[in-house]
Amino acid sequence: MNSTRYVVVLCYKMKWESRKPKRVGKIKIQIPRFMKAFLPTICLMFLTLFSSQAQTNAPAAANPFPTISTLTTWASFNSQQQFDVAIRAVGFKFEVKEPGEGSTAYTYIRKVTVNEVNYTDRIVYRITNNNSASIISLVTASTDLVSLYTPQLASFKNNNCKTEMSKDKNTTCSCYESANFAIDLCDERVKLTMGDGNKYFVSVAKK
Repeated sequence: MNSTRYVVVLCYKMKWESRKPKRVGKIKIQIPRFMKAFLPTICLMFLTLFSSQAQTNAPAAANPFPTISTLTTWASFNSQQQFDVAIRAVGFKFEVKEPGEGSTAYTYIRKVTVNEVNYTDRIVYRITNNNSASIISLVTASTDLVSLYTPQLASFKNNNCKTEMSKDKNTTCSCYESANFAIDLCDERVKLTMGDGNKYFVSVAKK
């Protein structure tokens, strides 16, 4: 029985018992009316206390990031309109559109607080002008993407990385591929506002 339900049952029992006269030997004792009037107030205090404690002890909601399966699905859209709907559903907001030679990049951001530290998660969706191919790049310092995504990539082939990012001495990258997708997962040692830390990067491209 949880705490709140226990308090409700206890209050009901107290109210019921207060209606019945009590006996001590041959003396019958009736609980005064003014004491009965305080019972609802006392019960309300206990219910508020236990409800507040339950909310305090509840685990904080995890910062939701799309799974590898979801990212590969999004990379298969080849549609910025579809991606826009999907990424907004996990709390990102559109920031800027950057046209380039042969493709256009759409950047979305999400401001989050983890352990009382503010971060900005950033995701870039780049799609060719003829909608024939797209690549998704996610960058964050709020969550360890390497720990999050590595187990999800067990079925992918781990290749030697040859990207520019992997050549940086402060960056560790793992590159994966399957029959249909190429995925890079990197951990970069950087200087953050609160001191040295890590910035994580994942990119998903459909072949």
